[in-house]
Amino acid sequence: MVVGLVVGGFTNAAAQTGGGQVGYPPTRSPYVDLEQSQELTIFGGQYHAHRDPVGVGPQSGPIFGVHYEWRAGGPAHLVAEVARINSDRDMINPFAPPATRFVGTASRPLYSADFDLGLSLTGSKSWHSFVPEIASGIGFISDLRTASDSGGFRFGTRFAFNMAAGLRYVPGGGRRWQIRGDIKDRLYTLAYPQTFFTAPAGGTAVLTTAQAKSFWTNNPTFTLGLSYLF
Repeated sequence: MVVGLVVGGFTNAAAQTGGGQVGYPPTRSPYVDLEQSQELTIFGGQYHAHRDPVGVGPQSGPIFGVHYEWRAGGPAHLVAEVARINSDRDMINPFAPPATRFVGTASRPLYSADFDLGLSLTGSKSWHSFVPEIASGIGFISDLRTASDSGGFRFGTRFAFNMAAGLRYVPGGGRRWQIRGDIKDRLYTLAYPQTFFTAPAGGTAVLTTAQAKSFWTNNPTFTLGLSYLF
């Protein structure tokens, strides 16, 4: 008897409110389907290089590049990215006394290529025109040089792990452009030559044996980009 009264009450309330709709009407929902599955972005920003103990590694500088995404289905998407980093490096002569070891600063641009798997936190929809994303993958970063510096240090080409988070602003309404901001960390190793651990005659070595010859570094990047959607 009591159950019947409760059910009847809910039925009457639903009838009075037009069927008891739960949630947002489609025309007022903050979630909007993403119409395009691909994007091509031109971006620029700042690369923050990890400063190594000696200071001969790549330095921070502006970064510019192209970012491509393909939403394979649902919230998952594939990412490819290439970039150029305007970076300098300090040169030292490990066989000179500490006071005169610094040789100078040289321009050593870096070039990166990344391949990542991404995930949209709002699925295949935007929320109030925003789409937060995370991604991770692998890549390479290189100064395109095979010869060592005068002091024996060489950056060369290095394998990198990538971790990223981004926020897309997608206006919707059939528009084919968007704005995106990204934070990306490239993790790669630096390696010191044996000359940095060898003391010159009558002097001291650049490094002691307490310092690892090879070690991982975090190198975050902050970028803004303008995308074409298709």
